[in-house]
Amino acid sequence: MRNTTGGRAEGNSRMNRTELVEAVAARAGSDPAAARRHVDAVFEAIMESVASGDRVLVTGFGTFDRVARPARTARNPRTGLPVEVPAGDAPRFRIGQTFKNRVARGADPAVEEIAERAPAEPAAEKTKKPKKKKKTDTKKSGAKKTDAKKSVKPDKPDKTDKRAKKPAKVKAGKGS
Repeated sequence: MRNTTGGRAEGNSRMNRTELVEAVAARAGSDPAAARRHVDAVFEAIMESVASGDRVLVTGFGTFDRVARPARTARNPRTGLPVEVPAGDAPRFRIGQTFKNRVARGADPAVEEIAERAPAEPAAEKTKKPKKKKKTDTKKSGAKKTDAKKSVKPDKPDKTDKRAKKPAKVKAGKGS
């Protein structure tokens, strides 16, 4: 398995910008300076497009777009007082299906590429086994069998109202 994390130790939960640049340089076979320029150019292009109101769709990876947030009233958690939050725009990212599948499987990209290139083999047809016949009673009776539904459980015996048996509690007031 090829290490594409740019020298990161396995199990780290984060990849920072420098590590991303190193990983891009390793995959592209270029020097880190060129990879840094390319990574920065991609991020700048996405931010400029979304800021101007355009949607950026990277097929399989995801969609970057802008969403309008209406004005609302929030609460200050420290004081509990209402605070007016003005309307504004916020960036949004929605994950693509290929990205979701990759994360769900945790697959190595090299293995996935090989699987995509391999021709699909026709699925072997399963032979169906004949259904077993239901056993029938050999006894002959004059009455026809009917589809009897499961017997309904009888209602539970009525319990008397427990509240009626208990005497009412008397609360002692301040004046007594």
